[in-house]
Amino acid sequence: MTIDEPKKTAKLEALKSIEKRWQNEWEKAHVFEANIPADKNATPEELLARHPKWMGTIPFPYMNSILHLGHGFTISKVEFAAGWERLQGKNVLFPFGFHVSGMPIKAAADKIAHELEELGPEFKRLPDDPEDTAVSANSFKKKSKMEAKTGNTKYQFQILQQQGLSNAEISKFADTTHWLKYYPSIAMEDIKALGCKIDWRRSFLTTDYNPYFDSFAQWQFNRLRSLGKIKFGNRYTIWSPKDGQPCMDHDRQTGEGVVPVKYTCVKFKVLEWESAAKSIIDAIPMLAAKDIYLAAATLCPETIYGLSNCFVNPLLEYGLFQTRDGNVVIATEHAARNMAHQDLLLSPFGDKTDGRIGTIVGQDLVGARVNVPLACSSRVFVLPSESIAADSGTGITISVPSEIPSDYLYLQKLEHLNLKTEWLDGYKPPKIISTPKYGDAIAPALCSELKITSPNDQQRLDKANQTAFNEGSNHGIMLVGHFKGQSVKEARSKVHDLLISTGEGFVFAEPESQVMSRSGDLCVVALCDQWYFSYSDTEWKNLTKKCLDGMKIHCDETRVQMENALKRLHDWACVRSYGLGSKVPWDPTCLIESLSDSTIYMAYYTVAHLLHNSLDGKVVGSLGILPQHMDDAAWDYVLLGKELPKQHSKFNELAELRRSFLYWYPIDIRSSGKDLVQNHLVFFMYAHSAVFPKHHWPGSLRINGHLMLNHQKMSKSTGNMISIRETCNKFGADATRLTLADAGDGVDDANFDEKMANAAVLTLYSLLDWITCAQKALVVADSDPEKYVQMSNIKLRPLSSAQTTADAVFNAEMDSLTILAGKEYEKTMYRSALKHGLYEFVKCREWYSSITANIGMHPKLLRKYIERQIIQICPITPHIAEHIWKMVLCKQNSIMDARWPNNLPETPNYKLLAISQYIKDIIKSARKAKGILQRRAKKKSSNGSAAVDLSKPVLLEIFITHELPKWQSKVISTLTSLFDNASAREIDDRQIIAAIETEGVQNSKYVMPFAQKIKKQMAQIGYKEFEQKARFDEQTVLNEVSGYLTATLECIAINIISLDDKPQLGKDQAAVAALAVPGDPSFLFKNA
Repeated sequence: MTIDEPKKTAKLEALKSIEKRWQNEWEKAHVFEANIPADKNATPEELLARHPKWMGTIPFPYMNSILHLGHGFTISKVEFAAGWERLQGKNVLFPFGFHVSGMPIKAAADKIAHELEELGPEFKRLPDDPEDTAVSANSFKKKSKMEAKTGNTKYQFQILQQQGLSNAEISKFADTTHWLKYYPSIAMEDIKALGCKIDWRRSFLTTDYNPYFDSFAQWQFNRLRSLGKIKFGNRYTIWSPKDGQPCMDHDRQTGEGVVPVKYTCVKFKVLEWESAAKSIIDAIPMLAAKDIYLAAATLCPETIYGLSNCFVNPLLEYGLFQTRDGNVVIATEHAARNMAHQDLLLSPFGDKTDGRIGTIVGQDLVGARVNVPLACSSRVFVLPSESIAADSGTGITISVPSEIPSDYLYLQKLEHLNLKTEWLDGYKPPKIISTPKYGDAIAPALCSELKITSPNDQQRLDKANQTAFNEGSNHGIMLVGHFKGQSVKEARSKVHDLLISTGEGFVFAEPESQVMSRSGDLCVVALCDQWYFSYSDTEWKNLTKKCLDGMKIHCDETRVQMENALKRLHDWACVRSYGLGSKVPWDPTCLIESLSDSTIYMAYYTVAHLLHNSLDGKVVGSLGILPQHMDDAAWDYVLLGKELPKQHSKFNELAELRRSFLYWYPIDIRSSGKDLVQNHLVFFMYAHSAVFPKHHWPGSLRINGHLMLNHQKMSKSTGNMISIRETCNKFGADATRLTLADAGDGVDDANFDEKMANAAVLTLYSLLDWITCAQKALVVADSDPEKYVQMSNIKLRPLSSAQTTADAVFNAEMDSLTILAGKEYEKTMYRSALKHGLYEFVKCREWYSSITANIGMHPKLLRKYIERQIIQICPITPHIAEHIWKMVLCKQNSIMDARWPNNLPETPNYKLLAISQYIKDIIKSARKAKGILQRRAKKKSSNGSAAVDLSKPVLLEIFITHELPKWQSKVISTLTSLFDNASAREIDDRQIIAAIETEGVQNSKYVMPFAQKIKKQMAQIGYKEFEQKARFDEQTVLNEVSGYLTATLECIAINIISLDDKPQLGKDQAAVAALAVPGDPSFLFKNA
């Protein structure tokens, strides 16, 4: 094959043409369709032993838009792993499904329907919007997750227009079914264009749109309910009043991962009002016979014994709300919305009679005298604090100056405000809690320790408040109250229970931070009857922990994150009434929640291709099994091995499904973005631990960070966004894949650099060009084993020629890099695999080509290099690998059937690697020495001639030695005794000098430079490798590469002087020779 030098974009187009060709070839040949072996007489164990398998999955993407490159990044982790496992000879399965359950598609379709009705079929009747022409007050607010995804768009049709859809096409999206047909097909095209090794026969859509998957989801729910994992009861959950259902993670625009937080709401009965408040209260007849309470939410009810006052925000408006017990509470509207959905208020919030009797501003509440529950005090006043937020708690807080540093300092500030003396007069913070570290006044102690003197020092006060909370919670002992002498941990719950039992408090809950539903509703916490997963169950949580402990986790940080998520997870509402999904089998009026139908669907992949041949399940599979055949008994048999009734009409066919499941399951790796750690991935482990026996629990878990684009967060609102399709069009599949591999492998956010992608195009094309030329040279060399071949920049010596040290070194370096690349592939660390398997491998070949420039490369080694190179990049850049494998090397089988080299040494040949490093170090050191001479020459040019004139012919003398002088030997033995891999760089020079003097070595001007050089080498390469440096014949090596050194260092000649021969040396020579050690020669440049 001849490759003409292409024009600027021709290289890219050539690579894209190659990619398209092999994608078509793979699809025609069904290369990525993985089937169980045809050995039907083998047991499942025998089948796996004879035909090892590997199955990897990622969370299926949601189909309400085209896939962006972040999806491609997560896909690439399993895609590269699939390529690596194929090279290990395994039967590889990478299946891929599409998630359409939940609210997003239904909500978006409803929006389109509404916009068609409101704006017309051409969407032209847009109302005037002042924000279109003026900067909104909210323009600079942080954007929500949905806003970041959709950009600066107000309408759903505008989001679709951004994707290039016509108005006629957009109108079809008013039907949810159109979403299910449109986006999955595009996603399949885009992932195929990336060249992924996916078995598309197993793909499916979730929800009852696919009746087969629907039966699976319903079986899963019936199974978990029968195990007692799904329960029904009254519990707190994040709730969308607008949608009338729980709002779980994937139903949210913002607030993913946010959970309800429960407070003790303490009721402070108002005993006396200030005049302004009294006039307002007296003007409302309904309040005449009512007790009125300030409702203050707290996480630490035990601190009520140290209360100094209550705080309100004088700038906020508060409401007076009638409660179910006939009394009235004062709280913010935010609190009332939550209370109303927790059955605390007389009427639902938002009704014309929502229980709100009146309103009052915080300033009018200041000065009110209240009664403190549990008979603590009847002389506590309401004081002002503008730091109280309207959207957190009830808008009323308690002040405990002895325990809360911010309260301690703020109380001091209040003394300087224009407040009535009686409100603060004589107050001294009581000592209520004692801790070992801070005594019985933790707030003053912490303020003193952290030197905090101002209540405005918010950052340090936040730290102090958190420290006080942790210290008191973990180590505090109560000094007063009903539970004096007990730990704070014990007293907290007991005080809470006491307040509830006496009617002086109630439970109040709210979202721990703001949650916005996809329908645009600000969510609350509701207390309602619902079906839920009992994830808080201790026995189930412990079983799930065993599942996690048994999994291989590809990053220590990931394990910590998963353990924390497991500890944090509580019960989870698993049904809803709005959206798309499978119906709850025992209550068809409800749907299975979108994160709850996607916990064990990986098992469905093992049989999907046998059940149906279309995403929607409308095309029946090869076994003729209909959806109605897949009842609970069928799934129990297929997935759990329970006995199948003999009269089942598909007994034999279901046996095929069972056989397929037993071969493929469990999955070997689950790879995901880090955003799913807090929900899906934990649910995934919970469900597996409950439903399946231990041997079917998942094998490993890999988490990746988010993908940035050009070092900036990907976001449509900023225009910094790119889809998989756009990337493949712009750079081609292989360059995209290579850049994704180089983007990063840990849980930190990775970066797709478009400059890197452009460079990847050139790297791949250059590799193709060079190997094509090299293969031509090899073909000529094969025709005559005694012939020298020169073709372009490829020079080969006869095939029959003996191998040199340079050949042996090149061979050792190839083996070493292949070993390293294999280890990184096995660890799923693809950036490092790419580094060793491509970039360093190419450098290794370039060095070999240079060092053998005078005699030529050995054909046998060049052929080994080419085949190794192609196999090593195959998992990451399969298209160019396949092209070279079949079209350049003329292999009969696909590269997809190739195997990783099995003739590798167990460990690298350190001796030969030491020779390689030795030669490279000589070049580096000699160039450094030459540079010093050049700088000296410039300095002396005005004072006379330099010792060496580099403008004239230069001779290089290299001094080598086999034996160390006694003093050098003692220096090395001294350093060896001090050496430690972890601290070698920190060996103190004074420590070295003292040790050397102890050995009787005179501290001459040569000793410390020599010691520093050896110390540096030991730190860089390790002691064992340092020892290896002296285990080869330097004279032979240098004689062999002298031509290369002469040309590289631009000398007319090189003299190699062995100090073992006791040569007569001049003064300058002796000074330089003294620095030579075995494996590390010294240099002297001189004019010829």
